Amino acid sequence: IVKIDSAGKYTYTIEDISQDYQYRAYYSAVHFWDVWGEVSSPFHAISVTDRPVMEDLTITLTPPSYTQLKPIIQKGNQADISGLIGSKVYVALRSNRPLKKGDLIINEEEIPMDIFGKKATGEFTINKDGQFAIQLQDIRGISNRNPIPFHITAIHDLLPDITVHQPEQIIELGSDQTIAMHVQIEDDFGFSNLQVAYEIHRPAYIAEDPLLSLFTIPIDDPMNVNQDIIHFWQLMELSLMPEDEIHYHFELSDNDLVSGPKKTVTKEFIARLPGLAELFASFESEEESILDEITYSKEELEAIRENMEQLELDILKQDELTWDQQQDLQNMLESVREEMKKMEDISEALKTLQETADKHELFSSDLLEKFNHLQELIDELLSEDLMKNLQNIDEMMAEMDANKLQDALESLMNNMEYMEQELDKFLDIFERIKAEQKLDELRTRLETLAEQQEKLHDRIDQTHEETDPSTFSKLSEEEQRQVEEFSNIRNEMEDAADAVEKFHEESADRLSELKRDPLMNQTYSDLQRTVNQLRRQNENEATEYSASALENLQKLLSEMQDIQQGFQSATTREMASKFQQVLRDILNLSKTQEYLQSETNSIPTNSPRLGQMAGQQQTVQDQLHQIMEQLMELSRETFAVTPEIGRGMGMSNAMMQEAIKALAQRNGRGAAQNQQQAMKSLNETAMSIHQSMNQMRSSGSASGYEQFLEQMQNMAGQQQGINNQSMQLAMGQMAAAAQQGLLQKLLREQKQVRKSLQEMMSEMQQSGEKGLGDMGGIAQEMDEVLKDLKRRRMSKKTVDRQQRILSRMLDSQKSMTQRGEKEERKSETATEIFTSGPAGLPADMGQRRSLALEAMNRALKAGYPRDYQSMIRRYFNAISENNFLSTPSDSSNAN
Repeated sequence: IVKIDSAGKYTYTIEDISQDYQYRAYYSAVHFWDVWGEVSSPFHAISVTDRPVMEDLTITLTPPSYTQLKPIIQKGNQADISGLIGSKVYVALRSNRPLKKGDLIINEEEIPMDIFGKKATGEFTINKDGQFAIQLQDIRGISNRNPIPFHITAIHDLLPDITVHQPEQIIELGSDQTIAMHVQIEDDFGFSNLQVAYEIHRPAYIAEDPLLSLFTIPIDDPMNVNQDIIHFWQLMELSLMPEDEIHYHFELSDNDLVSGPKKTVTKEFIARLPGLAELFASFESEEESILDEITYSKEELEAIRENMEQLELDILKQDELTWDQQQDLQNMLESVREEMKKMEDISEALKTLQETADKHELFSSDLLEKFNHLQELIDELLSEDLMKNLQNIDEMMAEMDANKLQDALESLMNNMEYMEQELDKFLDIFERIKAEQKLDELRTRLETLAEQQEKLHDRIDQTHEETDPSTFSKLSEEEQRQVEEFSNIRNEMEDAADAVEKFHEESADRLSELKRDPLMNQTYSDLQRTVNQLRRQNENEATEYSASALENLQKLLSEMQDIQQGFQSATTREMASKFQQVLRDILNLSKTQEYLQSETNSIPTNSPRLGQMAGQQQTVQDQLHQIMEQLMELSRETFAVTPEIGRGMGMSNAMMQEAIKALAQRNGRGAAQNQQQAMKSLNETAMSIHQSMNQMRSSGSASGYEQFLEQMQNMAGQQQGINNQSMQLAMGQMAAAAQQGLLQKLLREQKQVRKSLQEMMSEMQQSGEKGLGDMGGIAQEMDEVLKDLKRRRMSKKTVDRQQRILSRMLDSQKSMTQRGEKEERKSETATEIFTSGPAGLPADMGQRRSLALEAMNRALKAGYPRDYQSMIRRYFNAISENNFLSTPSDSSNAN
């Protein structure tokens, strides 16, 4: 029905037109008297047409090229678009009607689209969050109504992340001036570079502003988004001087080519090059602390043991402990445990000292090995027997069994007394080692001073009239360091003389004379004059005085080396003389034991003379005890008294005791067998002493223990090569085929090192050598590595285990030989040792002939190189020439 308004106008609205219409307006008569029936308008037409709509819509999102991500295609029914900043959005659509134009409306900005009939395409770049819509117009000029809004989310490229696993924030540089770096880098898409920015900070008394420098650490696979980087920074080329510091940090940049590479900067790290004077002073301070702790612990153990002895006497007088006595005993046991803990701490302190000395190459390899042996001596005190003693006492106190408690206390006190004796031994040997250490320190510092002066002299010699004044200033400051170090060395000579005097007065006197030598004053003067002339920029005079100082330093170094060699030779001769006397006594005792055995065999069973023979055997045993006392005293001076010597003497003593019992019981046959075994043990002990003397002479060290250096050095080098290749493999940056080939190669090489280690362990066992670090531990670690390699597995755990193998090798023989400093060793025959000794061992050597010949045959068949075979033959020939092996005449006498 048409509506009429107040003005008499008729209107009508047709809604939701979806088809074509024809329409007219008409009005019919209402009254019968009207003369017309209807008033009508002509027919009009309404034609319905479609607006343009998108029948198909595809959106392709292409990430930036640096991400190497594949394009993402999504249909128009997804109204959200997320992409990295810089991503290209390509829009392609098909309309229901031919199009005249189209626009991408992005955050109110219009971008025209390309039109191809019913199709349209367009693209834009994501720069920020927002939305876009598509506006279309067909060829009739009709537009799409209410375009759908699409939401845009711009994703930001994240900052790269870097984690520094190694080094620590503040470190001291070692003698190789190398910083081992292990960093883990991570980013969402990759890296452009990894750099280290550093500055060299000179000591405060050197007026020099640090300059910032950069170097790049290569990244083999920049697109690997999470990887470990291993790098070794060699600082030698920076010509650092003592007390210099390197302040550095890491800078990691990603590969964002849209917004520009983003950089992450780590915190600052510091690497300091300490001076030798500082290192030695710190080392000696730590030594003094260890000695104080050892001395105090020894006194504490002695006091605890005395209190336990008193408590043991009280237990004998009563049936059970009182409450107060139980508390006293608990306190004693706790004190013993505390002392055990102190021993563990001392062992760790000794290990730290060794690591410091090795890192900075403070001492010779022989001296480092002695420190290792000192640590082993302390470790041996922490025995399982002592811990069991403590546990047994706890159990006996709970059971309230006085007899068992007394036995447990007795055993504990014996162990404590042994600890006191071993600590005494530690202190005595440590004192001798410190004397050697002082000489080694002076030699090392003079050697370093001469090397530094040679480098400085070369630089001074290159100066001329046009040289920049700052160069002269820097050279003068470095030369002043030389003056101060030389002065410190001269002051140390008196302390070294005091430490050496107890062991060799002549060496001490030579040190004192060297300190007073006019050459010392002349050298100091030349160094100081070099400083003065450099400050005045007089290059000719500075070069002249520098050359004179260098020549004098080399003379002083030569004299110091002679003093050190003289000390080692003299103390070695003295110690060898003591061993020679013990050896003679053992050989004489062996002949006496042979005579007693012969007599015992000739006496009928149950003869009264067997009882008399027991007295003679007791006399021989008393003589053995005297020799054992001599060896105990020697063990307080040198490591050359090996456990094999101690076991041999102990076996001889036990067999003599059994022989005495058998003779007292008139058991002639049993006594003769025990006497035979006692003689055999004496001869084996003599052989062990002979070996120790030869090793002592070859090493030139009275405190002993230097062998197998070259073998271990070679193995350590091979292991280092294996470790380096394994590190590459573990990083997973190789093709699969290459990985398998490298795994097979590593397996072969690791097997060869394991074989060499086993041969070395066997050789050490045959020679009676002990204490070259944890060889068994190295072997076990290698076996685990071999298992992993056989399974074609190379994990971080495997790499860590290989690093531990190398560390243990280095611990076993710290810096075995300093390159370029190997001393030629001369082998000496055994004739020098036995010139005044007895005619020989007993006739049948207590089966020594069989033992020695079999040992030689085994050694020659063990596959040693030709040089080793020659050494083995010379060794056994020397024994034979000195009647150490049996002769036909001896054999006949024995029978």
